[in-house]
Amino acid sequence: MQGLRDEEVMLNYQKGEVEAMDELLRRYKNPVYQFALRLSGNAAEAEDIAQEVFLRLHQYKDEYRPSGKFSTWIFSITHNLAVSRLRKKKWWAVWPRRDDGSEALVEFQSPDPSPEEIASENELSGILKKCIQGLPFLQREALILREYQNLDYQDIAKILKKSLGTVKTLIHRARQNLKTRLLPYLEEVKGGV
Repeated sequence: MQGLRDEEVMLNYQKGEVEAMDELLRRYKNPVYQFALRLSGNAAEAEDIAQEVFLRLHQYKDEYRPSGKFSTWIFSITHNLAVSRLRKKKWWAVWPRRDDGSEALVEFQSPDPSPEEIASENELSGILKKCIQGLPFLQREALILREYQNLDYQDIAKILKKSLGTVKTLIHRARQNLKTRLLPYLEEVKGGV
């Protein structure tokens, strides 16, 4: 099964080959979890989403049609579940604003390791992660699909249900926002050397 394309493995699973699900899990368990983690910012939430993705894959296996890439289909399921969970929790609707009347969101202490702890292992990686988490949701999601999941723009457009132009704009803006956010850190490193 290792030599088969993802779409062929899924079709084998539709036919009842149990080993095909093992192969799909081997190929996609980590990428689906990482995508969910980057969207939710919470390991337990990401684990729940990933488990539900593979449950849905099993429940709706007979509805799968190999008209596109399997990766697009599975990341679409992940996207839909993550957005649905965010809506249920209304994370973005109840996020408090600053008292000074600005549109900036209030920042909370993350349960993740602090930047100082991350810095001891890999400072730039920790800073980059923090900056990515600070991006607006759609920009972050599009950038993660492009840079971490290596999907092309058309696949991202299908997953996010946005036009190709919108996806390109989201990714461009995400990169520009990251550049703006990372510039002070890079200047600090440059000045400290």
